[in-house]
Amino acid sequence: MSPSPTGRPTARPRLRRLAVLVALPLALAGCSATGADNSAPMVGFSAAVLDNPFTSANVNGVVAAVDESGLTMLPPTNAEGDSGQQITDVSTLISQNVKAIVAIPRDSDAIIPAVEAANAAGVPFITVDTAANGGNVYMNIRADNVAMGKAACEQLGAAAGGTGTVLQLFGPVSTTPGIDRKTGFEQCMAAEFPGMEIISKDTGWDAAKTVDQAQTVLNTTEIDAIFLASDSVMLPGIQTLLQGLNRWAPQGEAGHITTVAIDGSAPALDAVRAGYLDADVSQPLNLYAKYSAYYVQAALKGTTFQVGPSDHDSQIVEYEGNLADMLPSTVVTKKNVDDETLWGNAAK
Repeated sequence: MSPSPTGRPTARPRLRRLAVLVALPLALAGCSATGADNSAPMVGFSAAVLDNPFTSANVNGVVAAVDESGLTMLPPTNAEGDSGQQITDVSTLISQNVKAIVAIPRDSDAIIPAVEAANAAGVPFITVDTAANGGNVYMNIRADNVAMGKAACEQLGAAAGGTGTVLQLFGPVSTTPGIDRKTGFEQCMAAEFPGMEIISKDTGWDAAKTVDQAQTVLNTTEIDAIFLASDSVMLPGIQTLLQGLNRWAPQGEAGHITTVAIDGSAPALDAVRAGYLDADVSQPLNLYAKYSAYYVQAALKGTTFQVGPSDHDSQIVEYEGNLADMLPSTVVTKKNVDDETLWGNAAK
């Protein structure tokens, strides 16, 4: 089992750039390609969705970092949650003669034909956050989602006193974040908090489905704790639902449900400050941006990597036949919620 995530502060100038780019409208995120140096290699970006704060900030961050590295990032494509459309988007990028492609896959299996098309065209393929389960991926850049699930479990179990019933709202197991966070959470609960009962519901990373699943359980079962596998997708709906049930109460007040989440969006950090969330595990979005540019440049130079420690405090591991750079994430509580390096604070 991977150790619990720990934070790694980054330089403030980098954070300021992230704060600016998060606020940019997505329509403008790639517009620098129009006025960029025509001799700079073009890079394509295939996004699965652009409909939540984390994904929007992630895409904008990668675009800015790649552009700052001296390359030309084309405007990101948006598959709007459709795996078939994402394959089409990648094919379109290949036809535009891009020299590398960065992608956030909708589905780890469904993205394989897109990876293979890029391989056939000799275009390096880099994934961010979600891995591909096949094809030749140059590098998958992500946090250790098993470790994040474990960290969420440790925070939740301790806050709940190791007893009671927890509602786990997880993402689809067809995605690496979905299956890995669920695995990390459940393995930790079984090992460290065996007295807690888990009720698990698949949300499909869909906000409306999240509310439906939670409401069904809350209407019939007394719940003591909730684990949100993505606060970016799930927190707004769950907050509204609990408010309607008079169960949205801060720590120390009657009716409080111990709640822990993963992602680190601005609303989630506000909820930690106010005591409604007991803790959150923040993704290293600034590092996703930085190392997306790093690995695009490395791919274009033909640099190769091996399993083992990286030169930037992470571990490179093998996953589904490809390499993955597992970047460190941060457990957020009231003690460190105002840390300027957290992407949710930069997003305000």
